[in-house]
Amino acid sequence: MAEIPVITITGAQQKEPKEFFTRVFCLRKEPPPLALLVEYLKARGAAPIIPADVNEKLLNSWNWVGIEIGYAKDRKPILVTCVRKGGAQDEIFKQDIEGLLNYVEAHREIDNWRVVDQLRGCRFYIANILDKNGITEEGYDFNSWVLQFFEENCDGMVQIDGQGFYDPETGELIFELPPIDDEPEPAQPSQ
Repeated sequence: MAEIPVITITGAQQKEPKEFFTRVFCLRKEPPPLALLVEYLKARGAAPIIPADVNEKLLNSWNWVGIEIGYAKDRKPILVTCVRKGGAQDEIFKQDIEGLLNYVEAHREIDNWRVVDQLRGCRFYIANILDKNGITEEGYDFNSWVLQFFEENCDGMVQIDGQGFYDPETGELIFELPPIDDEPEPAQPSQ
């Protein structure tokens, strides 16, 4: 019987995109128009890259659903989505809120009542989808400004996958969520 050769793959391997979410759960009735977010980002020294097909009318609309906003030309943009209670994405809204409420209520923590109150009063949430393999420090900073905008302007509370919920006034973690990277890194191939 012939031996089967073992081939070692060398060099950088293309990683599967590993998406993770950052969210802001908001008490305000409606999200502000995207034009205000763009101005906020510019005031922070960022140069948001908006897709060419996004016109002034969409940027000034209160009824937006999502947009890709780039922070660098050579990087994948951040997808900023708005999920409204009672809107077209109502089922997604209910499932996400219910799932988080169940988890928070099942884990007795000192400040979990604050998170429960925020989730119960939430009228919409902003979910930013990031590619964990391709984002840079600049991208994390950019994303934090997007979160901060909605937190400050919409009575929001930030939640980051694998970290938890943050106090809007102090910025401190008040309710921890389990890590999202439970799977171990694959071992390097060997001969």
